[in-house]
Amino acid sequence: MAKPLIPVDVIYERALELLDAGGPEALQARRLAADLRISTRTLYQQVGNQDQLIRALVARHFSRLRLEFREYDDWQTTAFHWCTTFHDALRNHPHLTELMTIEDRRSVEDYVNDLVKAALHEGMPRQVAIEACRSLVNVTISHTIVEVRALREPEHSAKTAQETAKIEKNFPMTISWILAGIRAELASGSTKPPTRPRRQPAAT
Repeated sequence: MAKPLIPVDVIYERALELLDAGGPEALQARRLAADLRISTRTLYQQVGNQDQLIRALVARHFSRLRLEFREYDDWQTTAFHWCTTFHDALRNHPHLTELMTIEDRRSVEDYVNDLVKAALHEGMPRQVAIEACRSLVNVTISHTIVEVRALREPEHSAKTAQETAKIEKNFPMTISWILAGIRAELASGSTKPPTRPRRQPAAT
C-alpha cells in the first residue's frame, strides 16, 4: 500500500520555520525533505522546485497578513502612509522579504487596489493612478529588500553602520520625492498615459 502524501500545509509550515530560524541559506530542499522524513522527489512533486516553493511561501504569508488601509484627507498623505505601513510589515519579516521579487506584488494586490481606488476618488486619471501605485509598490519592495540585506551584513566598522542607518532613513524621503513628482505633473497637466511607438512598416 502506497504511503499517503504529507499535507502541503505541513511542508509550508516547516519551510517557514527553517527560514525564520536560519535565514534563506537554511531553506534547502534536502534539509526540508529530511526534516519531514520524505524524499526530495516527493517534496518536488508536492510543492514544485525551489523557486516555486519560495513564491508560494511569500504568497501564503501575505495572504495572511492584515495590512490596515486608511484614507487620509489627500491622496499624497494616504499614499505615504500606505508605503510606510507596507514597508514596516516587510521589515518585520526580513528573511521572507529577502526572498521577494517584484512579481510578488501580486500577493498584496488587494492592498494595492485600495490605494488605486483612493487615487480615483480624488480624480486622478485611471491610467496615471495605476502607474503611480505600481511604481510605489515596486519602490517599497525593492528598497526594503536592500534594507534587510544590509542588516545581514557584518558591521566591520562604524562607517558601515552609518551607511546602513542612512539606507533606513532614506526610504521616507524617497517616497516623498516620488509623490512630489506625481503631484507636480498632475498640477501641470503634463501627465499622460504612455503611448506605444508606432510599428514601422516591414521593408519590401
